[in-house]
Amino acid sequence: MPLGAALNSIILLTRNLNTNKSTSSILKKTVGDKTEIYPQEESVRFLPRLSPEQVGLPEKYVESFLNEISNDMSIRANRILVLKDGAVIAERYEHPYVNNSWDCVFSATKTVTTLALGALYDETGLDLDTPACKLLGVENKVGNLQNKKITLRHLLTMSTGNAFNELESASSKKWIADYFNSANKFGIGKKFDYNSLNTYIIGAIIEKLTGRSLSDYIQEKIFDKLDISKTYFERSPEGIAKSGWGLYILPEDMAKLGILMRDYGVYNNECVISEEWIREMSKKEYEATAFGHRFDYGYQMWVKESANFCCFNGMYNQDILIYRNTGIVIVTCCANNEAFHGSNMYAIAEKYFAYDIDKNFSYVNKMGSHDAPSYQNLHYYYDTIVGQKYTPMQKIANSCGILPLILQNEMGTYVKGVRSLAFDKNDNECTLTIMEGSQEYSLRFNFAEGIRQSFDFYNNLYDCVVDGRFFLSAKGEPYFVVRVFFLEFASTRYISFKFGKNNEILSVEFSENPGIEFIQALLETQDKATKKLIDGAMKLIDKDLLYVKTKNIFSPSFTAKLHKEKTEE
Repeated sequence: MPLGAALNSIILLTRNLNTNKSTSSILKKTVGDKTEIYPQEESVRFLPRLSPEQVGLPEKYVESFLNEISNDMSIRANRILVLKDGAVIAERYEHPYVNNSWDCVFSATKTVTTLALGALYDETGLDLDTPACKLLGVENKVGNLQNKKITLRHLLTMSTGNAFNELESASSKKWIADYFNSANKFGIGKKFDYNSLNTYIIGAIIEKLTGRSLSDYIQEKIFDKLDISKTYFERSPEGIAKSGWGLYILPEDMAKLGILMRDYGVYNNECVISEEWIREMSKKEYEATAFGHRFDYGYQMWVKESANFCCFNGMYNQDILIYRNTGIVIVTCCANNEAFHGSNMYAIAEKYFAYDIDKNFSYVNKMGSHDAPSYQNLHYYYDTIVGQKYTPMQKIANSCGILPLILQNEMGTYVKGVRSLAFDKNDNECTLTIMEGSQEYSLRFNFAEGIRQSFDFYNNLYDCVVDGRFFLSAKGEPYFVVRVFFLEFASTRYISFKFGKNNEILSVEFSENPGIEFIQALLETQDKATKKLIDGAMKLIDKDLLYVKTKNIFSPSFTAKLHKEKTEE
């Protein structure tokens, strides 16, 4: 990897680990990566709805599948759709997730980018064995001459061995140059090695050859034909679509992409992408043997040929599963703490839908709601702090903020630290106002279904629902939690408050899901070079303090004292 990017990555990691200071970004951003949310006033273009019986499936069978997914709390499925014959036959949305909010599909973006390349391939007969640097017109600027051998086919199959990956890109403004200047971990084309920057180069090639943005090209060639009206792509510091991640799309529209793949490029009796390209995408090219990889790899798509199965896969299981034997398509938007395919979801879905329906199945009952009810008899405790303002007493508050830590790193924007917390109430609507750095944010919430609102955090727009819940601790002490659900990201910020005597002191804790468990799972899948980089940053911390540091990073807590205005004598 380029030395500068590696050093910047270590600096950024160590900044994250220092909980006494707010983390500052390596890259100075003046424009956000995400400047839109799905407009609530715009109607969703729904697919047809049919009952399971209308497509030859027992209703209880499909319901049992949904229940089994919901009962597994490690999966944390927020939105699920099941489709057959071009129609939705079952769907489930857990509180507070809705059908008219985008889902950031993370690495499932890779498969969408490859559909766009398929449209270009069908249109131009593009040679997949052409060197990528030649297509981009940078062959005279390649610092590592081995990278001149990288072709479109190597990019598609993740077999480049290029060492410039997601971690280094977070600290770089020149992704294309750093990619082609980076070292190779093995001989090009020798084996599979997952790296999102391979897909970024594919997207850059599409934009170069078409003279258009990836989003505009996909909209014309694919999305318009699938009746997908509105999506959003994040862009790199170079102004190119990130391509390997950063697509925002409705779950309903994810389902349309699944239908397109299931039917080999045909949608509503129109050929959108050639059958040849779709078959190549969903054919095994490399065995993916790394920890956490349940399936093999085709063209930017995970496959299991023995089950006639392929899928789009994004972080936390933003997935589109295609079972061609049974014609079933499943869309999942989850918030689990597993990397790649570690979730139980795949085994459950395969059991129900990969092969012939088991007529002797055992029905699984739903165990209950995911959501936690609030103790209504404790709500009056909130009234005791209404109109009060509190200020933190420890430096660790400098690393706290409304954005979860993982989301901060995903978006490359970091909180400025909590300076004060104030509470208010108007009828049934409550307000928690947090002074974060020099910026004031008012979180409107209630103790019922929550209040949907948008926030501009550091030039990025977020679609959120905020609610409150009262609980009793193991010691029988009341506390309440303000929950900020980032609907598009499957990320939740929990801000917990415990009361002191006379409410002059509050104990405050910031936690998040997905959290440290996801990071631990993700580290297991990393290559040696990336693990070495992370180990280098960890060595800067006393090992005896590592557990405390880790907890402080993902669940920082502090006490806050009642702010008393000074009066003039």
